Amino acid sequence: MDQLVDDLQTETTTVRTMLGSDLDAVVHIDSEASGRRRPRYFELMLQRALQFAGLQVSLVAIVDGALAGYLIASLYYGEYGITEPSASIDAIGVAAHVRRQRVGHSLLQQLRSNLAAIGVTTIRTEVDWDDFDLLPFFSSEGFAPSKRICLELECRDNVRTR
Repeated sequence: MDQLVDDLQTETTTVRTMLGSDLDAVVHIDSEASGRRRPRYFELMLQRALQFAGLQVSLVAIVDGALAGYLIASLYYGEYGITEPSASIDAIGVAAHVRRQRVGHSLLQQLRSNLAAIGVTTIRTEVDWDDFDLLPFFSSEGFAPSKRICLELECRDNVRTR
């Protein structure tokens, strides 16, 4: 598996490629934000990101020797009618004690650098419209509403027919 990261060192944050051994710390950071533990969800997400991706683009941030943030991303080459290579941020999290200390910025800075090196020009993600922590963060990083619309269909026992 190819890796693009040469460790990025900012004033207080080191960003490196995500490893399978980062799972417990990622689950802990997510549970701080979500209020629930989802180890199986992240185990499957990390397995896909680390073992099945042709190119490893998921990252972690280290602050004071401890994992303090993560960014799980995927690459796409023509899926969903998009012709140019693109990337998607599938999950991002920063430990509560280092939020607003540019840890998320460091993760995105390294991701942008890595993706630019392989010709990816667009990064996409989805955010709940009422997530008042993530929306300002992504906006401050230059993200804007897309021309594409995310559609959703609830699957129920009763199938609606015309």
